[in-house]
Amino acid sequence: MTKKLILFISLFVLGCSPLWEEPPYQVYFSDNSKKLGYSLGEGAFIGRIDEPKLIASNDKYISVLACPENICSYFYIDKVNDHKYAEHNEFVFGPYTRNEFTALEFQLALPKLK
Repeated sequence: MTKKLILFISLFVLGCSPLWEEPPYQVYFSDNSKKLGYSLGEGAFIGRIDEPKLIASNDKYISVLACPENICSYFYIDKVNDHKYAEHNEFVFGPYTRNEFTALEFQLALPKLK
């Protein structure tokens, strides 16, 4: 009985934790889809990118491979200038092809997606 209770509690805690988080950014679910957003606290978000698949981050940028509507493209977010009052796409750049994004990774020192 104790093992089942511990397993249940562990699964519950894991199920409630975000898929990816680097405050104030977090992947969350809304309308049956994953979104990468800027957290305003208390469960409120400003959406930044729909359906993120891969995410990498450094001090200045977040790199994202996203596949909304099953069409995959590359994006990056300027973390240095982004803020909670920004429009959802003000500091989100993209979509880019893989070749375009590879060039930007080199030029801007974007974090590499793995």
